[in-house]
This record gives sequence, structure tokens and C-alpha cells, in this order.
Amino acid sequence: MDFTTLLIVAYFALLAITLRKRWGVIDGPWLFYFRAFFPNWKFYHGINPAPRLYVRGQTESGDWSDWGLVYPRLPRQIRHLLHNPAVNLALTHQNLVDHLANDINDLREGADIRERVTYQLVSQLARQALEGGSWGDQAMLASVPIGRLSAYQFEVRMELPGSPSSERMLQSPVLRPWN
Repeated sequence: MDFTTLLIVAYFALLAITLRKRWGVIDGPWLFYFRAFFPNWKFYHGINPAPRLYVRGQTESGDWSDWGLVYPRLPRQIRHLLHNPAVNLALTHQNLVDHLANDINDLREGADIRERVTYQLVSQLARQALEGGSWGDQAMLASVPIGRLSAYQFEVRMELPGSPSSERMLQSPVLRPWN
């Protein structure tokens, strides 16, 4: 067994031992590290609301853009059957939003969601989308990036597919790009 394999086995063993101590409830900061290896296995059976990320940015002149949806809907191509890094990245970003929605639902009374790693990662994802980020050759936002940001916000909304209505789960405070 090479050293890398040994480290990976030790990593999973440490996580399993740590979670085993609190077997009744699988929760805590160690659980987040398992998420790096497994997708979100919460499936939305039937037609149920699903989490979506919306962002808006403020220009240096102080004007706010409209809320824009950051949701991966990339065109399918036959070559994606063999090599699909852009779609995989987009789905990873949506999976992160799903995890944040789960963290919001599981948040204990009086706890601050801003301390969760998922919140911090989604905050960076929102900024990246507003600054012109893309999944391969597909822009993360349908609208044109606003250029240099002076501030931004994001929201997580629960939406039914094909429905114009949505329910806001979370709205971030006004964030600065250098934070």
C-alpha cells in the first residue's frame, strides 16, 4: 500500500471513529469533510421545491443589479458522455447550494449560519458568478456581469420547477468583495 492510499484510509477511519462517538446523531464539523467525497443524496421526489441561488451586485456608482439566478443548465453534447468537466463543476456548485439549504434547515436555535463552511463557500460562489465566472464556455449568470463590484448579496430560495413563485430561505447581508 502506497503512502497516499494509507493517508486516505486513515482519513476515513478518523472520520468514522469521530462520528461513531455520537452515533445517535450524525452531525458536527467532521461530517462536512465526508461531503467532499459524496454527492447530496437527498432526492426531491415528485414535484417539491428545490433550492436555487440568486445573486445581485452593486456597482461602484451604488446601483444594484436585478436578482439573477445561478443555476446550471448547460447544453448537452455527445462528447459530454466521455469528458464533462464544465457540467461536473456546475453540478458541484448546485450540490453546494443544496447542502447549504440542508444546513439552514438543520440549524439549531440561536446558531449563526454564517459560521458554516457551506455558507462561506456559497458566498464565494455568488461573488464569482457576479464577477463573470463561467462553467466552461457557459456564463454562470444569464445577464452580463456588472464589472467591478463594490458589494453583493445572495439569496437561497426554494422554488417549484416551472412555477414563478418562490420562498426565500436565506438572504445574506450586504457583503464586500474583499471580505
